[in-house]
Amino acid sequence: MIWLTLVRAGTILSVGTALIHLIDQRTREINPSRIYSTIDAARFLGASRKMIVELVKNNELRGKLVRGNYRIMGQSIIEYINK
Repeated sequence: MIWLTLVRAGTILSVGTALIHLIDQRTREINPSRIYSTIDAARFLGASRKMIVELVKNNELRGKLVRGNYRIMGQSIIEYINK
C-alpha cells in the first residue's frame, strides 16, 4: 500500500514538473527565482549548451556546478541579457 502511494506521488510530481517545463517553453519568459539547466539557458539565449558552459566557466554567466551539471539562476540569465 505504501509503495503504491509513493509511486502515485512520484507520478504526480513528474507530471507537474513536465507541465511547468512545458509552460516555460511556451511562454519563453525567464522566471528570476527559478533555477535553469544549461540546456534551458541555451534556449533562452539562442546559443549552444557548450557556449553556456564556457560562459559559466569564464564567469560571464553565474552558475553553480551540481552533480556534474551547471545550474543557472533565472536572474543571472536576465542580467546577462541586459549587459
